[in-house]
Amino acid sequence: MILIYDFDGTLTPYSMPQYDILVKAGYDEEKFMSLVKKNVLLTNKSLYEVYYDTYRDILSKSNINFNRSNVCLGAKEVVFNEGVLEYFSFLQKNNSYLKHYVVTCGIKDYVEETKIFPYLEGVYGTTFNEKNGLFENLDFLMSDDNKVLAIKEILRKNKEDKVIYFGDGLTDEKAFSFVKSIGGITVFVSKDKNADDNLKKLQAKKIIDYSFDCDFSKGKELFEFVKNLQWMKKMTL
Repeated sequence: MILIYDFDGTLTPYSMPQYDILVKAGYDEEKFMSLVKKNVLLTNKSLYEVYYDTYRDILSKSNINFNRSNVCLGAKEVVFNEGVLEYFSFLQKNNSYLKHYVVTCGIKDYVEETKIFPYLEGVYGTTFNEKNGLFENLDFLMSDDNKVLAIKEILRKNKEDKVIYFGDGLTDEKAFSFVKSIGGITVFVSKDKNADDNLKKLQAKKIIDYSFDCDFSKGKELFEFVKNLQWMKKMTL
């Protein structure tokens, strides 16, 4: 069985990637996104394209090399939602039938440097072409549409049709819709499922099977849901 997770907001408490290199360049999340939104209005490009154009431009103007080490600055210290690491550790020790993947619009290299990576079969995210140790143009831009392509590739690679997708917002809508359409399970996680307007919008479209607060701790609803899935009945507890 394949379990696929969005990263930011789903496994972490942040709705946006926490790139320390941007902070080093003088941009907190609010300042950076304000500039991104301003730049979107000046181009015909998508939000995701402009996001990374702005990212690179800031580093260039700050005389900071756009390379893997700088992009991944702070990745090893990323804060995860409550219980996330223990959740993956437990499942790894107790069930060999599960395969975990992350599909993120964030940078693939960054996620691969976080503490969660050893528990994953793979990460699908935005990548860049590299030359002489420096990142250049975009190689692959993960987007809402491309999340669906990534899910298809994961299922094709594993010759598997049993899949659960975990997401936290409207940027996961197309992924939720696709997984639902092929008979998979969709799970929405948030800080407060009872007060999440995005959840209500997606529920109205009938593409959410389950919703939980984003606490992965043992004994909490989300942990117990995964542990007790019928597909996992062979697990030794």
